[in-house]
Amino acid sequence: MRRKALALFGHLCIILGCYLVAWGIYLLPVSKPTFLGILSRPLFWGLFSILGGICANFHSSCRCLQR
Repeated sequence: MRRKALALFGHLCIILGCYLVAWGIYLLPVSKPTFLGILSRPLFWGLFSILGGICANFHSSCRCLQR
């Protein structure tokens, strides 16, 4: 049960991340290249979410959860 929930969470993070990346690319021409401007845009959080979703999917098939 725990493995399936983690895999589902990972896939949802990837889907949300793809949406945020697309939105962030749309907003890219009007964004400000400051440190806070980068951290407050959806492109950064979309990439963060995609990588976190990939990590969750790999961890769902890890030996630590297969015991």
